[in-house]
Amino acid sequence: MKTAKPLPLEGIRVMDLGQFIAMPFCTLWLAWLGAEVIVVESRKRSTARTAPPFAEGHDRDFNASGYFNFLNAGKKSCAVDMTTAAGRDIVRQLAGKVDVVVDNFSTGVLEKLGLGYESIVKLHPTVIMASNGAFGRTGPMRNSRGLHSAVNLFSGVADVTGYDGGHPRILGGVIPDPLSGTYSNFAILAALHHRNRTGEGQFIDLAMYEAMMTLIPEAVIDYTLNGVEPERVGSRDSMKAPHGIYRCKDDDTWLALSVASDEEWMALCGVAQRPEWAADARFKTADARQKNVAALDLAVEGWTRGQQVHAATDALQAASVAAGPVLRIDELLDDAQLNERGLVITTDHPVVGKRCQLGIPWRMDSLGINYQHAPLVGEHTHQTLTELIGIDAATYARLEADGVLA
Repeated sequence: MKTAKPLPLEGIRVMDLGQFIAMPFCTLWLAWLGAEVIVVESRKRSTARTAPPFAEGHDRDFNASGYFNFLNAGKKSCAVDMTTAAGRDIVRQLAGKVDVVVDNFSTGVLEKLGLGYESIVKLHPTVIMASNGAFGRTGPMRNSRGLHSAVNLFSGVADVTGYDGGHPRILGGVIPDPLSGTYSNFAILAALHHRNRTGEGQFIDLAMYEAMMTLIPEAVIDYTLNGVEPERVGSRDSMKAPHGIYRCKDDDTWLALSVASDEEWMALCGVAQRPEWAADARFKTADARQKNVAALDLAVEGWTRGQQVHAATDALQAASVAAGPVLRIDELLDDAQLNERGLVITTDHPVVGKRCQLGIPWRMDSLGINYQHAPLVGEHTHQTLTELIGIDAATYARLEADGVLA
């Protein structure tokens, strides 16, 4: 779905050595913005393509992983076995033909393969290389490994997340990955801008747990400057009340609600048809509502438990009260707001057919977006190796026979 508008990253080429979520998410946006993103992968060791869910009738099919096809839409696939010397040589040659190289292997893996920044920059002095690890590539924890749970914990986010009097809680899903992938994306764009001005490439070292720390600046500042340990307060807010997630009538339905002013409070009282709330001295002002927040939350949820979440959302929004349904993952693609905004897109994959997925959550009036489906495994190997690094037919056939292009 390439638009007639110019693509912001057209002409930029990226070699994607990323694994699992963080860097594939980063390069997904780069591809949609017009960059030529080449995923170097191997059928012999494919963490991404073996990850479920698979399209119905295609269990364990490398081309039917919903996870892979979502995160690698718009990219090219070049199958190279980097455990072979010939495969590593191919990757080194490719690195000399790209603008950006990304990875999120464990610290030291690429260096052992002879593919680290110090090796690549000798071949390509203006290369931009972005490396994303749980704890970064420097410091005493550089060799430690960690997935999203460890990143949550070491960032401090888990420590401030939880209910009053309760234990630390890890945020659900794999939020450190898309978050650090997004920061990596911004860093790469800044590095490209810097190179355009100065001709200099650079190495970007991004630690996932540091990216997560940006979610809790108030807690970090308060502890650093004042020595104050943050308190766990669930979904409550220090300034707004009521502010939280409230159970609704139907099974497992919840309303997110936030009142920022006395005017909004009165509007909520009107929608709920609870004039006694408006007259209650405990809830008259913002300060009073904060002091009596437990009683306030009980009162509000007493009302929401009798309401259907979408009806309550519509009524509150019509009264200028910030409110919305808490959507399950399977409800996101049908959300009217997301569809109206154009966030939900459709790609047509040659194996699994048409599938809906989320696109880029912003728009630029003057620039286009290049939405395309994910590649088949090894789909662009021949094109990439013959056109970019000039491998001839005989050499290609020999590499294929030797299992290097697998």
